[in-house]
Amino acid sequence: METPAMPALVKRSHRPRDVAVVERSRPVPAAGELLVRTEANGLCGSDVHAWKQDAGYEWLPDSVVLGHEAVGVVDGLGDGVEESWLGRRVVPISIDGCGECAVCRTAPHLCPRRDVVGLSFDGAAAAWFTIAAGRVVAVPDDVPVRALVLTEPLAIAAHAVDQLRMPADGRPCDIVVTGPGPIGIMAAMLLHGQGHRVTLVGIARDQPVRLAIASELGLRTSLGEDLPDSPPCWLETSGAEEALAQAVGRVAMAGTVVVLAMFSRPPVVDVNIVTRRELTLLGSYGATRKDYELAVDTLRRDPGRWARLATPFALGQGVEALRAVEEGAVVKAVLVP
Repeated sequence: METPAMPALVKRSHRPRDVAVVERSRPVPAAGELLVRTEANGLCGSDVHAWKQDAGYEWLPDSVVLGHEAVGVVDGLGDGVEESWLGRRVVPISIDGCGECAVCRTAPHLCPRRDVVGLSFDGAAAAWFTIAAGRVVAVPDDVPVRALVLTEPLAIAAHAVDQLRMPADGRPCDIVVTGPGPIGIMAAMLLHGQGHRVTLVGIARDQPVRLAIASELGLRTSLGEDLPDSPPCWLETSGAEEALAQAVGRVAMAGTVVVLAMFSRPPVVDVNIVTRRELTLLGSYGATRKDYELAVDTLRRDPGRWARLATPFALGQGVEALRAVEEGAVVKAVLVP
């Protein structure tokens, strides 16, 4: 019997911007896999990098379906999967490891053999996708899809926030977040919700949309002026070398800088400053299952507030949505099949 066709946002080749919505055969779940009917899929910076064929994305396979920030309903089962999964709403874990090495025991997202949904293999920017049953998080039916589609980026933001080393007295403190992309805004919202005095920093092109929405959500925003003096914590999400240098140069003595941005070229950091000021410079990458579960709980408590970050596009507008992300015209572009 012929497999039904479906629309999918596909990176067709390694040529820059060779991405289009095309018809693909609906995937068939292998043993241990779920077939998920996509309700929504968010686009992020890595999708834009893949679309543009930026440096560091040469390893992607040809004709791969993009998309890893998804929510959907289980619509079919591969061999060996419990029937209780049918009809459940799930979110895929975007980065996962081999499950066999020592790293995977505590941090599968850092596994040397890790893979990424929608980059290593076909993802969720399609009407259906398949995923291993052990690689999803069940999410509630009573939370709007427009909020739940933010689970993956919120989990990444929560993971980064958890890396910050707050002052020992436990009091709210000044924290600077550079970069008002989705994860930067989400991290700032989490920290603001914990009572900290957060300043979210962007550039002029961020002012009309991203900083404006952040301000509407109650965050203090800045174009780099009037920053707090010597904040003890700094979160760098912009991927701009100047922002990282500013973080290292302006954070308090013995302060913490957490970097979760990916830079287009390796940045130069004055390590002498790190040494002389006894700074803690940490990286943050991906998220654990625990972070996903925390994100779901956070979204459940105030879905409407978080959903304001999402702008829906029809799946057929996938390329337009990528362009909107590239231009900073939205906080989070969400494709809806």
